Amino acid sequence: MKLIRVQAHGFKSFADPISLTFDGGVAGIVGPNGSGKSNINDAIRWVLGERSAKELRGDKMDDVIFQGSQTAKPMDRAEVTLTFDNKDGKNSIPHETFTISRVLERGSGTNKYYLNGEECRQKDILEIAMESGIGKSSLAIISQGTVSDIAQSTPEQRKSIFEEAAGVSKYKFKKKEAISKLEKTQSNLDIIEAKIKEIERTLIPLRKQAEKAKIYIEKSEELRDVEVGLLVDNIQRFGDIYEKLNIELEGVAESKSDLEERIKQTDSKIGQNHSFKIELENDIESLNNELKEVESRLKSIEIALSQETAREKLIEQGEIEVNKEERIKAFKKLATTYTSEIKNIDNQIEVLKIRIHENAQGLKETENEILKLNTAKSAKETDLIKVKSRLDILKQQKENNTMLYKGTKTIIENKAYFGKPLKGTVADLIKVEPEYIRAIDAVLSSATQHLVVDKSETAVKAVNFLKSNDGGRATFIPLTSIQPKSVRDDHLLGIQGHVGFVAVASDLVNTEPEFDVLKRFLLGNVIVASDIDNANKISNILERRYMIVTLDGDTIRAGGIIVGGAKDKSESLLGFDEKIKEFEKIIPGLNAQIQLLLTKINEAKNKRSQAYEFDTNLKAKISALDSSRAAKRSDLDQLEVKLASLNAKIEELDQNQIEKDEKSRNDFASLNTKKDTIEATLFAKRQSYKKLMSEIDQLQLTKDDYSSTLNNLIRSFADKITEKERSQMKVETSRERLASQYKLTFDAAADSYKLELPRETAEEIVRELREEISKLGSVNIESLEKLVEEETRFNELTHNFNESSEAKQILVKAIADIDKVIINRLVNIVNDVNPSFNEVFATMMGGGKAELYWTDPNDILESGIEIKAQPPGKNIANIKLFSGGEKSLIAISLLFGILKARPLPLCILDEVEAALDEANVVRYAEYLQELKAKTQFLVITHRHGTMSRVDALFGATMQNRGVTTMFSLELAEAKKLVKDEQKDVSEVLREQ
Repeated sequence: MKLIRVQAHGFKSFADPISLTFDGGVAGIVGPNGSGKSNINDAIRWVLGERSAKELRGDKMDDVIFQGSQTAKPMDRAEVTLTFDNKDGKNSIPHETFTISRVLERGSGTNKYYLNGEECRQKDILEIAMESGIGKSSLAIISQGTVSDIAQSTPEQRKSIFEEAAGVSKYKFKKKEAISKLEKTQSNLDIIEAKIKEIERTLIPLRKQAEKAKIYIEKSEELRDVEVGLLVDNIQRFGDIYEKLNIELEGVAESKSDLEERIKQTDSKIGQNHSFKIELENDIESLNNELKEVESRLKSIEIALSQETAREKLIEQGEIEVNKEERIKAFKKLATTYTSEIKNIDNQIEVLKIRIHENAQGLKETENEILKLNTAKSAKETDLIKVKSRLDILKQQKENNTMLYKGTKTIIENKAYFGKPLKGTVADLIKVEPEYIRAIDAVLSSATQHLVVDKSETAVKAVNFLKSNDGGRATFIPLTSIQPKSVRDDHLLGIQGHVGFVAVASDLVNTEPEFDVLKRFLLGNVIVASDIDNANKISNILERRYMIVTLDGDTIRAGGIIVGGAKDKSESLLGFDEKIKEFEKIIPGLNAQIQLLLTKINEAKNKRSQAYEFDTNLKAKISALDSSRAAKRSDLDQLEVKLASLNAKIEELDQNQIEKDEKSRNDFASLNTKKDTIEATLFAKRQSYKKLMSEIDQLQLTKDDYSSTLNNLIRSFADKITEKERSQMKVETSRERLASQYKLTFDAAADSYKLELPRETAEEIVRELREEISKLGSVNIESLEKLVEEETRFNELTHNFNESSEAKQILVKAIADIDKVIINRLVNIVNDVNPSFNEVFATMMGGGKAELYWTDPNDILESGIEIKAQPPGKNIANIKLFSGGEKSLIAISLLFGILKARPLPLCILDEVEAALDEANVVRYAEYLQELKAKTQFLVITHRHGTMSRVDALFGATMQNRGVTTMFSLELAEAKKLVKDEQKDVSEVLREQ
């Protein structure tokens, strides 16, 4: 790309239109001082977007418009147009040639820019200039001041030249824009954050009010549902009671008459039994008297016999002197008595031994029973320990969520962070009967641990939470995103009657209404069959369109894949709570069984203790009886010795006394028999009397019952009348409440509301709800709508804040990326220029070397660029240590080095060689010829060495003071023009 034409009119001293045409190479512009030749430089800079009037040697932008002269009037408009050749396509404009223009009208303050005659933005012109490398800040325009700046500036200031050469201007421009946007974004963030905080302060009380209003509405609706159902039940229930009481009251009269008749009949029976009672009392009295008489006679005989026995004993002991016969008789009688007593003792001992044996057997059985009971108790205690241990493990697993995957566990443990939007795991939200758990668990498998949330935004929030906290992975089911699944009606009808068909899986699961879509999403298109054989048949009927699962957990997937067989008995989340409840139910039963066994063990131990004590007592009794028997045996032996000595005298006993005694004994036996007969008769009479009295008491009780029933019936009549009136009032009150509070008729309420709770529970709920509503106090219902508005605004601001935060991060990253590009380009330009600079320096100086280096290579963005040079025959030194001419030559060498390394399409040199001597001017001009192959030069100069080595010359003169005229000229004319200028200067000096 090259500049082929400059046109100006009304710009500075160009009152007349000028047009300069260039053909590449090196073009020189010469003219006396003040002729306006440098205005060509200003005109080009102005078109390329210069916005500073001072840079154009003015105070304000209107100063660039022709101000007038002695021969020409001021102009109101300035216009400059540049035409470029773009055949090489280095500029992105799709034309081989293009023009850019700038126009300013006096007083308007508005600049207009044109591209190929079409108005455009200043930004468009600046981008074209930057893209081409000829922007206002680039090396495309180099003045004597630029050379001086390179020599005199600090390393940091000097770096700006390299920034332009590296083409980072557009990046710095973008960075500036990005920083500006970042500042605006941050300002916007601050404003949004302030608004968010303001809303948050409003939301805190508003949410409380809305929550209170929400609770009030919920409680009121719940109260309506329960109380209307209760009122409907009142009307139906008490209406039924009213009708029932009417019927009951009609039967009270009949019941009263029946009871009175029964009382009358019972009184008659009681009277008859009283007559029988008197007769029995007389019989009993007579028998008692007769019994007393017999008992008196028996007592007399018994005394006589006792006295005779005592006498005989005294005779035997020798205390009474009797004859030998009496003594023998007494001895025999005593012997008989002793023998009888010994036999009785032997019998008692035998009985006691039998009882000891029986007690020993019972004791053995008791010991065995205690052993069995202890064994059973130990087994139950072992079972209890196992159950409690298993229950503790299950509860600990549930409490610590040890059965959950890491991600699921992390979310559940941070449930408070997510609040209500997090509903829980699938296993938490569905309830399955025990007989269906294996089937449903086989279908859901790990999906039982999926987390259910309200919407997808909550799921995204949870995923980000897991990522930021290294919390593992989890699967989320947003309720607003899922759709229910189902089995087609015609398919369902085709299998409902088939053997082995159980149900659609979703119908076997219970959930809260809000999660109905969840169970149908997970299980709505899954069919449950009884066993794998029938499942296969059903799958064939349905052409394998659906998953079939058996009650044992075998599955036939859609498409035909069959999964089944023996399954490990691992814990299922679905049956987890049921298993805990099952174990909790077992524990009380085991405790009761253990307690019962303890009671039985204690009873058996008591029984054993009693058996031991009984055995000791029996053995003590046997020992006592053995002692008694020995004593009796000794007495009998002595008696038999005495009796043997008196045997000879037996015949001499008094036979009359024996007969007398025999008669007394016979009389005693006869009286005893009579006594027994009397007692038996008396017992029978007394039993009859007792039975009669019982009948009388029973009849009296029956009569009392009838009387009590009658009295109760009479009281009940009054109570039923009261209850009837109360029921009627209850019905009327309930109807009035339905109408006044709920604006409902009974029929409408009965159609829509039904009491599904026990009355006591419903009444308690109504009382509790009324108390809860009362405790709420004043309620702001409008806060709900206000909360929605504020939360919507809050959410929008939060969304905007998040977007702005993201934009901020993008801008921060973009600035960092731009910095990387700038650093990379600056490093590259210095690396590229260093060899060129060294080469140009050696050429311009006739030898020596030069080098660029970073003042802080660790911070390129803030680092400056320093110059070290070593002319021939001198030591290496910093540029500041050289003379003015050397500095200029070093600076020009650096500029040429940059142009050599990074050629520009156009470069304007405005008297940059002014400080050089003639020899160096020649070197300067000759080097331009070397660079012109890649760069077009416009050289503003008045040095002969430069003018003689350019490809074309243009002159600038002021034929009319204040107005510049431009023209092309030959070298001789240029020299004359310069000489005239020098002559004019000399004359002025002489005059002074």
